[in-house]
Amino acid sequence: MIKKTRLFFFFLLLNSFCFSQNQVLDSLLNLLKQDKLDTNKVIHYNKIAYEYKNIGSFDNTLKYTNLALKLSEDLLYKNKNEQTKKTLLKGKAVSLHTLGALNEIKGNTSQALQYYSECLKLLLSIGNKKSAAYAYNNIALVYYNTGNHPEALKNHLAALKIRETIGDKQGLADTYNNIALVYLNQKNYTEALKNVMLCLKICKEIDYKYGISSSYASIGGIYDAQGNYAEALKNHLISLQIETELNNKYGIARTYNNIGIVYENLQNYEEALKNYIACLKIETEIDDKPGLTATLNNMGSVYTKQKKYAEAEKQLKKAKELAEELGHKEYLKDTYRALTKLDSSKGNFKSAFENHKLYIVFRDSIDNEDTRKKTIQSAMTYDFEKKEAATKAEQEKKDAIAEEEKQKQKLITYAVSLGLVLVAFLALFVYRGFRQKQKANVIITNQKLEVEKQKHLVEEHQKEIIDSITYAKRIQKAILPSNEEIKKYLPNSFVLYKPKDIVAGDFYWMENINEITFIAAADSTGHGVPGAMVSVVCSNALNRAVNEFKMLKTGEILDKTRNLVLETFAKSGEEIKDGMDISLISIDKKARKINWSGANNSLLYISNNELNEVKADKQPIGKTDTPKPFITHEINFNNGDIFYLITDGFADQFGGEKGKKFKTANMKNLFVELQQLELEEQKEKINSAFENWRGDLEQVDDVCIIGIKI
Repeated sequence: MIKKTRLFFFFLLLNSFCFSQNQVLDSLLNLLKQDKLDTNKVIHYNKIAYEYKNIGSFDNTLKYTNLALKLSEDLLYKNKNEQTKKTLLKGKAVSLHTLGALNEIKGNTSQALQYYSECLKLLLSIGNKKSAAYAYNNIALVYYNTGNHPEALKNHLAALKIRETIGDKQGLADTYNNIALVYLNQKNYTEALKNVMLCLKICKEIDYKYGISSSYASIGGIYDAQGNYAEALKNHLISLQIETELNNKYGIARTYNNIGIVYENLQNYEEALKNYIACLKIETEIDDKPGLTATLNNMGSVYTKQKKYAEAEKQLKKAKELAEELGHKEYLKDTYRALTKLDSSKGNFKSAFENHKLYIVFRDSIDNEDTRKKTIQSAMTYDFEKKEAATKAEQEKKDAIAEEEKQKQKLITYAVSLGLVLVAFLALFVYRGFRQKQKANVIITNQKLEVEKQKHLVEEHQKEIIDSITYAKRIQKAILPSNEEIKKYLPNSFVLYKPKDIVAGDFYWMENINEITFIAAADSTGHGVPGAMVSVVCSNALNRAVNEFKMLKTGEILDKTRNLVLETFAKSGEEIKDGMDISLISIDKKARKINWSGANNSLLYISNNELNEVKADKQPIGKTDTPKPFITHEINFNNGDIFYLITDGFADQFGGEKGKKFKTANMKNLFVELQQLELEEQKEKINSAFENWRGDLEQVDDVCIIGIKI
């Protein structure tokens, strides 16, 4: 078994109550002389008590703790400032914690629980979560040391919940280790080892020496309980080395006791006694009554096995007196079990029977079906609350994303509407200017100066038109995904986008839903301002199909997009045949699946150095005489495959020596030639090929090419 001593952690209330180890009592006492009767004095009293506690001077610890407590209560009664009151409440909580720890060392468990509970209540009232977790931990350890395992686990889980919330890694490590000890004493070795390994992992990450030592001690205890004594001894010796380096007397005593238990189980009684005696010496020095009880029990057990009955009886009598003084069920159980074995060995069977009955009473009060059920219930309640909180957080996150997307759609709609109004307004100015120019031409011979004046007026209007179209370009750019967003989900990709005019009918679109990335190259009817207006309608329809109507298959997305585009144009009351051609791909990296659908624009991709083509449906996103559902193509792919989404602008460009079209066949050959290059270099080569082919000729259409390497 593991010796049931408390793992002492003097918790720290924020930075104002921390005290570095390189400062000594003398400097603190000097500071105390300079303090006024205010919050600083409370803080220094508590720090001095902390230093005295570390060196085992408990009388001085009690003296300065009481001074801090009384002063904090007096100042709280007089002071009305909220911030000062909060600081004083922290100081009072520190004092209550220290009183709880001192009473626990002395074996006054009920008094210790009272102080710890008052401390916890104060910390929760001022919202100090980190220190409240320590208070829960202290309460749990008192219950653990008195054998009330369900209450111990309940309070440890309360501490764990807070520490997970605030990201307190050291606190998490301590709690996992303490939970492991509860499970170990219930012989649930699987859960015990699981929790102590979690503790050790965190302790090593943050280089937490005390936690690393405690983890190895707990691992040793688990192996000891399972009969793997070699591994148990190995882990206890690692713990002893660390505790010695830290000069932690509690830890050194605990580890000597644990090593003694292993040697006792190995029937090496001389080594067992040697370690028990070393442990007893330290515990006597620091007046650790719970530790003394456990060690005396262990020594009595060894003396019984050596048939040194007088010495065994002497040690067990002391252990029984201490256990009764402490009211410690676990130690009383161990003492009566040891007395039963002693009486049986001596042939005193009547006394052995009486002691055995008392052993059974205390054993069953600690470890019975009811306490196991309560322990399991506490763990299940914690797991349920944790999962419920995670589910709630995930739903809130989804709701926030949906609301953000809704606001984004509103912004785009408002921006597009404003842009259209501006374009219409400026078109009116153009018409007006044109009419004025006509009138000027009628009388041009007689009014040359008036013509010049009208010329300047037209130039100004043209400038306004260009400025407005340039502004429309900014609006159109708002609907295009940024390069950063594309690289976030498709890091190995490029987009070559070359509008013919300031604004374009071609556009590209992307969305990421449930870890599935959708991206498309689209060609709206026309180019320039009319094409841009159509592209806004089509882009908005794609967004709605995915985000509002939750379409995930590419064919269904195009079907819904067509319906939404037709619905938008139908509102005008006129027969509008505008729409778009599109190449739409969805990439599910997790499922390693690709879907694709196209309206008039096919998909080109290179796999195993060969170019493949998936034909598009011969119908647009728009009005058509015989509309059919768009086909969703499922494509098997290999790592390194490159997919190209294209519009017809490149292939239809006139150029070369004879002024002919570039054609799709030449574009395919170009993709094959460039397949070994990085995608950004491919983009540069494709752009150069286009510009070299065009030469001095005018660009005839918008160009959009998207390359994606899987």
